[in-house]
Amino acid sequence: MVFAVTDKEKKGHGGVTCFLVDRDMGWRSEYIHTMGEWGPASLIFDNVRVPEENILGELHGGYRLGLEWIGFHRWMVGARAVGSAERLLQMAIDYSKQRITFGQPLAERQAIQWQIADSAVEIEAAKWLVFHAAWILDQGEDNRHLASMAKLFGANMGNRVVDRVLQIHGGMGYTKELPIERWYREARLWRIYDGTDEIQRMIIARNLLKGHVKLGDFI
Repeated sequence: MVFAVTDKEKKGHGGVTCFLVDRDMGWRSEYIHTMGEWGPASLIFDNVRVPEENILGELHGGYRLGLEWIGFHRWMVGARAVGSAERLLQMAIDYSKQRITFGQPLAERQAIQWQIADSAVEIEAAKWLVFHAAWILDQGEDNRHLASMAKLFGANMGNRVVDRVLQIHGGMGYTKELPIERWYREARLWRIYDGTDEIQRMIIARNLLKGHVKLGDFI
């Protein structure tokens, strides 16, 4: 799918169309290397002509389609963060029980216990935000406000949890012997793609300030 400007005067709002463009139509991609494993790419179009029947949706209706899809995927970022954070926290719990320092397991130290407790509470809160956004969508209702909340909180929760887990593991957590360092790099992307933290805050605040959404609407 390719979103392209089809009305230069309207541009983004009402001037973008979504097309289905086959591989054999003359375009190619160039991989963009990142700090994580997520692989974005530059798309290069060389005199590509797309027939009218390849329009997805309506002419100039791409902006609306894009908003619907972005809204849908935002809560899934929160879901991904929850799943990853649960696995990471379990690693920290297991490690804290077996790692002995100064004659005592890490699990018996209050500093470690608090990090585990804070992480568990945040994971559970993020999980229910994700469930709520998914449930509203399943009812056929607009879930974009809740999706932004689930993404914003979930993505930041995931980053806090992976940082705590690395800290609990100490020097071992910083090595490539454990997968924590990979999650550390991957988690940073959650706060960027499908709309940055700042975008989510703008959406949430705008919806509330303009009355598009009222507190308690989705209870």
